[in-house]
Amino acid sequence: MVQTPYQTVIGLEIHIQLSTQSKIFAPEKFSFGQKPNHQVSLVSMAHPGSLPRINEAAIQSAIKLGLALDCSIQSPTYFDRKNYFYPDLPKGYQISQDAKPICGPGKVQFPDNQGNIKEIRIHHIHLEEDAGKSIHELSPHYSMVDLNRAGAGLLELVTQPDLESPEDAAALLMEMRRIVRYLGISDGNMQEGNLRCDANVSLKPWEQKELGTRVEIKNINSFSFLTKALEFEIKRQTEYLQEGKKIIQETRTFNPSNGRTSSMRDKESADDYRYFPEPDLLPIKISPENLDKVKRVLPKLSSKRYQDYRKNQIAHNEALTLIEDQKLADYFDQLSAITGNFKEALNWILGPVKAHLNEENISIAEFPLEVHKLAELLSMILEGKITRHLAREKAFTLMLASPNEGIKEIAKEHDLIQENNEDELEELILKILKENPNETERFKSGQKKLQGFFVGKIMKASKGKANPKKVNEVLRRLIAKF
Repeated sequence: MVQTPYQTVIGLEIHIQLSTQSKIFAPEKFSFGQKPNHQVSLVSMAHPGSLPRINEAAIQSAIKLGLALDCSIQSPTYFDRKNYFYPDLPKGYQISQDAKPICGPGKVQFPDNQGNIKEIRIHHIHLEEDAGKSIHELSPHYSMVDLNRAGAGLLELVTQPDLESPEDAAALLMEMRRIVRYLGISDGNMQEGNLRCDANVSLKPWEQKELGTRVEIKNINSFSFLTKALEFEIKRQTEYLQEGKKIIQETRTFNPSNGRTSSMRDKESADDYRYFPEPDLLPIKISPENLDKVKRVLPKLSSKRYQDYRKNQIAHNEALTLIEDQKLADYFDQLSAITGNFKEALNWILGPVKAHLNEENISIAEFPLEVHKLAELLSMILEGKITRHLAREKAFTLMLASPNEGIKEIAKEHDLIQENNEDELEELILKILKENPNETERFKSGQKKLQGFFVGKIMKASKGKANPKKVNEVLRRLIAKF
């Protein structure tokens, strides 16, 4: 790869909408796609006299994420008022965290596109409330406001500027989606706005220690949009620098229809949000007992699973497929543990099992076969009691139709047990060799490709019940004497 004249420096601000039963400071629930302005209360509407009350589940979600990412948990932590004009937040300010966010510095590991494990530093994670949604396309003269989302709980994770490419930024965001799903704190659905990010990008000469002028790209809600927005911005800034133009500190937006970023507002200096402590919420103390309790229930996260799979010789793309769905990875781990055979379990999970899930449009949680049932089938294959062909083509289908019935009973009932009688196998092979004299003569003279031809004939004649390994052994022995 040719080195460009400038080093790319990227940091992300990742917004995670929490899957709590109610909003962070108000009693009503928010769920995507409901009738506009029907998930609001006196608190989220900022009626005079209404007061916020902290949602304990939101605090616990923040602790889970912080501990999972090796962050320091700050206690006490408190909320601040962020004063800014929000047309879609009725209070006219946002309850957020500034001076003392709940989670301090930490780190996150993720696999990049080549399967290398990279580590990015986290500056902090803080809790805040979301704004509502402004809708501009319904009228040529007015903007509409839907306040359903106003007050929904958010975690904002701010990374250090450690990323160096658009691909790594997208890979990190994918890892964060996996992490929040594994922890059960958010569904991470980007199409519904439950996971979105702002990207900060700057360029500098490689030898220069000081960072370049930072440009922020706001509200990116897809992995591909993040990659394309950063690619365009890097190209734009490179051209500016090569032409001797000055990069200005500004906030930009990305337009997916033309793949370009455009300026929203200049940002020559840091915004003055006039933060001050939220007077209606007391500081929150987090006990060591609470932290220990959360630590004990943290699941094995996706990046650790990925590294374990790679150590067991699972390919990069296969490992990514497994870790993308926590329950699928759980099923695979249990299956491989019972059978003691990683490769066989992997072939079945990413083969017949995944194909069935896709055909039926269901998740592994809805898969009709319990782990031990499928493990019994794999054990019969490994013990040579049923061929892989019959297992895939017949036994698996029959098991799906009768998930409560054991594979041994199914195999006996449908005559699927592998035949290992060598005398009968020899008789069958000799018969097929005699029926195909031309191919037999060519095979005997050294045309080894014909072995596949004969194995296919033999397996078909045995209705798939002959042991393929034994077929090859006996075939080679008989052709030498034929």
